[in-house]
Amino acid sequence: MFMGTNLFRWLFEDPIMAGSNGNLPAAETFHFLWPWLIFCLAGLLITFYYSVEGRKRFVRTKPLLKYMYDRYLGWFAVICFIGLPLIGARVLLDGYFFSWRIWRYLWLLSLLVWAVTWIVYLVRKYPAERANYEAYQRRQQYIPKGNKRKVRPASR
Repeated sequence: MFMGTNLFRWLFEDPIMAGSNGNLPAAETFHFLWPWLIFCLAGLLITFYYSVEGRKRFVRTKPLLKYMYDRYLGWFAVICFIGLPLIGARVLLDGYFFSWRIWRYLWLLSLLVWAVTWIVYLVRKYPAERANYEAYQRRQQYIPKGNKRKVRPASR
């Protein structure tokens, strides 16, 4: 019971109350500002580069990789985009609702869930999809291609 109330208080306490020692209110320092900020901005930059140039340059002829990156990098961009206001709220809005630790830990949990689902996809589903696609490519090489130029029917 004692540990649960301390954990609850630690997660839902604003930085001003957490940093105050007795009668002097002072906000506790946020040690992970720059690593989190760099991570979120780099994540947004990577997904932006992929959506603008990377799809054309790297995965144009690889539809499985294109499908995987489209699916998972989109969610990564959403997670990084949500992280920026959470960091801003922690830095600028010390005594308010979104500066609580619970929001940052929920954000980290969402990042962890995203990474686990991508790893599960890579380990379980991607090899089977790749084998199916390679089998499809092998079958397609034996199917004759149609004539690309239009042939006009003989006139009567």
